[in-house]
This record gives sequence, C-alpha cells and structure tokens, in this order.
Amino acid sequence: MKEFWIYTGLRLLSLVATFGIVAGIWSLVAGEVNLFFAIILAFVISGILSFFVLDPQRRAFAEKVEARAARAVEAARAKEDDEIDSSVDTASSGEGDGHKVS
Repeated sequence: MKEFWIYTGLRLLSLVATFGIVAGIWSLVAGEVNLFFAIILAFVISGILSFFVLDPQRRAFAEKVEARAARAVEAARAKEDDEIDSSVDTASSGEGDGHKVS
C-alpha cells in the first residue's frame, strides 16, 4: 500500500503545483484567472507530466498490485484444490453412498 500512497501523493502534488503555475502565468498574462479553465489545463498538463515523470512510481505500484493479485489467485486455486481433494476422499471412502453390502 505504500506505493499507492506515494504515487497518489505525488500525483496530487503535481496537480497542485501545475495549477499554481498555470494560474500564476494566466494572472500575469490576462490579469484575472478563469478557475475552471485553469483547473482543466492543470489536469491535462499534470497528467502528461506524470505519465513521464512518475513512471518509476507507477511501475512500482503496478508490480505490487500484480504480486498481490498473483498471491490471491494462487490462494484461491489452493483452496479449490483442497475442496476437490476432500470431496474425492469423501466419495472414495464410501461415505454418503447409502448402500450396504451384506
């Protein structure tokens, strides 16, 4: 989970910093800032930047998620195998047959 928080924190920091830069430049050029368009522009710019700049953090997060998913799938398969083995053992031992040989 550490990788998730690092990546998310850096994305938010990138968005806030980009918004500050966009709003500052907009204010210098136009005199007043249209917040809606400044936020949209900050989202687009920070998204593009994070694609390149935050690639190592994104990869670390993806690897952690992939490893966790692989462990979950393996655990589910092991549980399924145990259930199949126990049902085969029950059937082969004659329990639940209902037939008695005299």
